[in-house]
Amino acid sequence: MAIYIYDIESFPNFFSAIFVRANDEKEVYKFCIGPERNDLEKLKKFLNQKIGLVGYNNHSYDDAMLRYVIDYQYKTNLLKNSHKISDMLVNNDYISDNKIKKLRYSKNTYLWKTIDLMRILGFNKLGVSLKQTAINLKWHKIQDLPFPPDKIIKKCEIDTILKYNLNDVLITKKLYEEIKPLRVLRNELSKIYSVDLTSASNSKIANIILENVYASKLKRDISEIKKKRTYRQKILLGDCISPMIEFGNSQLKELKKRISSKYVYVEQKYKYKDEIYFAGCKFMLGIGGLHSKDAPGKFFTTEGAIIQDADVSSYYPNIIINNNFYPEHLGKDFIDVLKMLTKERIKAKKSGNKIKADGLKITINSIFGKMGYEFFWLYDPKQFISTTINGQLGLLMLIEGFQKVGIKVISANTDGVICEIPRELEDKYYDICNRWQNHTGLMLEYTPYKKYIRRDVNSYITEKMDNETKEKGVFVKEINLMKSYRMPIVPEAIYAYFIKDIPVRKTLENSKDIMQFCISQKVGNKFQVELHTNSGIELQQKTNRFYITTDGGKLYKRDKTDPNRLLGLYIDYTVKILNDYDKKVPFENYNVNLSFYEQETMKIIDEIEPPQMNFDF
Repeated sequence: MAIYIYDIESFPNFFSAIFVRANDEKEVYKFCIGPERNDLEKLKKFLNQKIGLVGYNNHSYDDAMLRYVIDYQYKTNLLKNSHKISDMLVNNDYISDNKIKKLRYSKNTYLWKTIDLMRILGFNKLGVSLKQTAINLKWHKIQDLPFPPDKIIKKCEIDTILKYNLNDVLITKKLYEEIKPLRVLRNELSKIYSVDLTSASNSKIANIILENVYASKLKRDISEIKKKRTYRQKILLGDCISPMIEFGNSQLKELKKRISSKYVYVEQKYKYKDEIYFAGCKFMLGIGGLHSKDAPGKFFTTEGAIIQDADVSSYYPNIIINNNFYPEHLGKDFIDVLKMLTKERIKAKKSGNKIKADGLKITINSIFGKMGYEFFWLYDPKQFISTTINGQLGLLMLIEGFQKVGIKVISANTDGVICEIPRELEDKYYDICNRWQNHTGLMLEYTPYKKYIRRDVNSYITEKMDNETKEKGVFVKEINLMKSYRMPIVPEAIYAYFIKDIPVRKTLENSKDIMQFCISQKVGNKFQVELHTNSGIELQQKTNRFYITTDGGKLYKRDKTDPNRLLGLYIDYTVKILNDYDKKVPFENYNVNLSFYEQETMKIIDEIEPPQMNFDF
């Protein structure tokens, strides 16, 4: 089946749809309906074939627009009425409108099938726009809609719209290529479970696999199961704590007693907080996982001690299984299902069936979260809290064992504990771990580190004995598609400094990729973005990519409701907009302010390595 990437634009008197062949960018089809051109019949003919269509947010918008246009029954006012539909599709006030629902969830059969990349990534829940995605993909042209959506388009403006339309299609094509492993996984899982998962997010995959198991293995009526929930007005935390939780230390016993006496309530979303200073660390407890309050620091394996992480394998799923934390409305069959999924995953992994193993991993890891989500049929807040609270107290049991023999705990977070282990205490370390595993029925996985560099518990770099590294938080070098784009050169320079001993300035000077220095900024409709230069004020679009330079302008956003109110962006520096990138431009022409990026990098390094105070006079 031929696959085409596509996107639609709609104005009161103009409609365009552009399709680009996924494996051949030169195969482009442009269909227009508007001034002096009507490609409606050509569009219908194009769609009257078995093809795959790939878009971004197309399940909510573009697919519905296609259905409306090709099924239009009247001889006049197609553009006027289709634009009204367009407005309704992008307005949440019409989400329950019957006409809109019929278009989005049409029962009519079409030869074309569609995939929505926005849904695969879960970006429809996060509100990540295609423009932000384009910046994160380092796309050369970042462009907002060139005209207001209600504008009457002139013939001379059609080419501008088509160029914009095509740019969006090519961005979507780039994203399609970027997430190939996710697409392959969904295609193969669709075959295994005989259901369409091609546009499913990880959460949706888990939902469908769970439903499949209940229906096929347990022969349950899934439509009835999906109606069920266990609701609780209040929960006594003491009723959530497993008999496996045992402490010898009086301080930890008091913590358990204090938590056990607490009630949590639905109106507060069952939240609770506690903390304890123990074993040289401050630990925070709550509805999430345990984490320590870590100061910035550097830790190294030496001849005298090992820095090692002990992570609990599949911590929350195994806590649920070992303690029978099943949703009350589902009964013990739920535990059988979770065991079944776990065994199937292990079997698939051993047999080399990576696709099935990955799909089951997604499902198993999502089960805990779904027990705390009232809109899903696993919902039982008591079992959700039981899982987290025993996870937290279980880790504290392990930490208590380390503390007793003098092994220093340097960090703990959700399902793992990092220790500094004196060489002479290695045997005792493993003895403590083995006794904890036997007591809890859980398994630990060990990772020794050459280096562990951190700013806090959620921002660190680790280097393993084989030189493989892992970054988290502000140290992550790779671009995260779901987050804003913020000067990747900074984490790159931090990494080079701590892992390769390369001075920050040298990393900055050696980089010749302007994209590494860029920052993204999106403003709401309330603001107008302005670049103030010596030659005047230049109005900008809502989504912008820019960098700090030595000879640019000042970037502001003006409040449209109060035009005298100007808010500066990086106001102490001058910037240049880089929405249009030309790779032929030499890096030296950008006049990047390297001192700014050096300062931004050193802010983080100085937290970890505070500069020495100089008292020379």
